[in-house]
Amino acid sequence: MRAGERTQAGARMRVFVPNLLSWDGSAPVTGGLERFARQLLRLLRSLGWQPEVWQYAAADWLKEWEGFPVHGCGLSAIALEAGFQQLHQGGADVPILYASLAFHPARYQPGSLVMSHGVWWDGAGVPAEQIRAAFRWAEQALAQARLVVSCDYNFLNVVRSWQPDLAGKIRVIPNFVDTDAFVPGDAGSQVVILYPRRLDERRGLQLFLQAAAALLPRFPQVSFLLSVDDNHPAETEKLRRWLADQPWREQVELVTASMEAMPEVYRRAQIVVLPSLYSEGTSFSCLEAMASGCAVVASDVGGLTNLILSGYNGLLLPPRASALVEALEQLIREPDLRARLGRRARQVAEEAFSLQRWEDQWRRVITQVYGRPLDRGPQHGAEGGTGR
Repeated sequence: MRAGERTQAGARMRVFVPNLLSWDGSAPVTGGLERFARQLLRLLRSLGWQPEVWQYAAADWLKEWEGFPVHGCGLSAIALEAGFQQLHQGGADVPILYASLAFHPARYQPGSLVMSHGVWWDGAGVPAEQIRAAFRWAEQALAQARLVVSCDYNFLNVVRSWQPDLAGKIRVIPNFVDTDAFVPGDAGSQVVILYPRRLDERRGLQLFLQAAAALLPRFPQVSFLLSVDDNHPAETEKLRRWLADQPWREQVELVTASMEAMPEVYRRAQIVVLPSLYSEGTSFSCLEAMASGCAVVASDVGGLTNLILSGYNGLLLPPRASALVEALEQLIREPDLRARLGRRARQVAEEAFSLQRWEDQWRRVITQVYGRPLDRGPQHGAEGGTGR
């Protein structure tokens, strides 16, 4: 009997998330993958599953997030492969959903579903050996899983170019935005340009800062707003000190907003900049900016090209400071263009990337792969796992 046709002995499901919480389990991690995983857990629960998260950790521990048990796999401190294999112990008949590919050699549960968050090896400085390893890791998931869901078409097309037979296992479900929570704000006389990204060199922070240095002295009606994660407080404080030393510091604000506070942050902005260098899927930041009616300026990298049609609902450009400065200057000088791009961005978000559409698509593939949970009792052998 195929995996999608069998009935379950119970409703428990293990969900692999690299780091829903920090390695010591003390705090949630902020990022796109984690945002995806949290919404997926809620959807699984609404379908009758009892999902439990298994993640990399510095030691074995058991925590809780929104009522979901979160197991830390302490062998990860020795090797990620060892921590990954802990989630397969003590529950042979418990289905596993992998909310991310493993970036190391891995054995997946037969008949399972694996999530890809896009191509992560497309940076100019990524060593050739890392690129070869990335292809091996993607291939092992595609060969072993029943289905691989990708958040963008970039991953599908890359796989199709090198393993066309395996590409047939891929289903594309772009990421989502809650268009009820993220809504346009009131445009004021001050032009606010927002950078809503993690402090990760892949996200192009230096390009944004170079643009700020070039534009702010010339446009006193413009301010730059950086909303960054606080996963690494020391890095945030280092950036704060650097900004305080700049001659245009009065036109720049740095905040560390929670996910819940982000709708209000976007409502303050007219322009949102996503200058990613590489390793980008269908960015939540981009979708939230679109739903908020902002004019989006994004790099032509990865899944961003699945969200923005340049000149229609945003601007796409190569990840170079000169191109970014030129695009931002155009938007500063042309308020009608800003407004038009923002209106269309909101329309595309509502029609193509709503949370409801995402849930409907995921509901179908989860049922296709795992069937429907008919009994909410625990499966036999499900008691084993990490230490307490």
